[in-house]
Amino acid sequence: MSNFTTDVYETKREITNFSKTICSGLDKPEQKFIMDMMYGVHHSQNVLLSEISRSLNEPIKLSNTIERLSDHLASFSDDSLNKIKDNYYKNVIKHMDKEPLVLLDNSEIVKRYGKKFEDICMVKDASSLDGDIVPGYHICEAAVVTKKEKQPISLYSKLYSTESEEFKSMNDETFKSIEAVKEALQRKCTFVCDRGYDANTYYDYFLKENCNDDFIIRLKGNRNLLFKGKSKNVEEMAKRRKGKVKMEMYFSKEDKTVYVTHTRVELSSHKGKQLTLVIVYGLSDTTQMMLLTNKKVSCKEDLHKIVRAYMSRWRIEENFRFKKEQYKLENMRVRTVHAMNVMNTIVMILVGHIGVLAENIDKKL
Repeated sequence: MSNFTTDVYETKREITNFSKTICSGLDKPEQKFIMDMMYGVHHSQNVLLSEISRSLNEPIKLSNTIERLSDHLASFSDDSLNKIKDNYYKNVIKHMDKEPLVLLDNSEIVKRYGKKFEDICMVKDASSLDGDIVPGYHICEAAVVTKKEKQPISLYSKLYSTESEEFKSMNDETFKSIEAVKEALQRKCTFVCDRGYDANTYYDYFLKENCNDDFIIRLKGNRNLLFKGKSKNVEEMAKRRKGKVKMEMYFSKEDKTVYVTHTRVELSSHKGKQLTLVIVYGLSDTTQMMLLTNKKVSCKEDLHKIVRAYMSRWRIEENFRFKKEQYKLENMRVRTVHAMNVMNTIVMILVGHIGVLAENIDKKL
């Protein structure tokens, strides 16, 4: 018979100890605020300050607790936020590979009926079947998969608005995320990106002389590459070739047998830089998946690693969905962008902690 009391005690102790570690270096009021927020969000599974305050069950009026948390959210300094991020990095980086996979993606939180939020902008609602353009905020995210259980752990998550004065471009926000991850990891990385990153600005970044990182980017169908010195469309190239290497792909509902091939190509903007085009047949009945990478392929195992590395990109999508559904992230009712970012960082750390617990699943309850 399971000892459920022990399980609950272990869980509470784990949350408390983790919160204390994250708060190292903060003053006492800030420590209490962060620990209250982390426990409250965990307990209530909600980012609403009213629900968090109820979970704390303080012997004062509920409105006073809400006001205290709201004031701390608004006044929490960037220096203090950077301290808890640094403490968080020290706890999670040890669970990552020597050359980790970094998953880049953008998401959004929708405020369909929001009017009073600071610098609210228009975003595309990815959960809408029609791709509605609605009020909300963009989120730039970078997650790293753990070495054993392949859990996605976010190292960077920033909520921003295109209406803010300091906003430059969405590409600029992405480069900030890349630089932040590289500074935190201090090692060679492989950046994995979807078709939204198939743009010359990213190839310019990854192929510059002082960049030692690898990349795997899924190509759009209209991308042209140089093959044996001639410009060719990647879709036309894919149709004229066929997969030579058999590979088994494992999904939650079904397993698929796919066939993979590769060839050496160049970008017209970076002649002389040899890249690898990887084409995957069998995932779809109508189209092929085309990946461009600066990794070299010398055997079929190298091909398998590239394809599996890209397929792990879906884990950042699962990470987004978990935050939105489990903690109701889109329900945030704080008005300033700064307060939203403090809340978003707290949720990022909570989900990262869950990833660490999953990585240690054989060691702890």
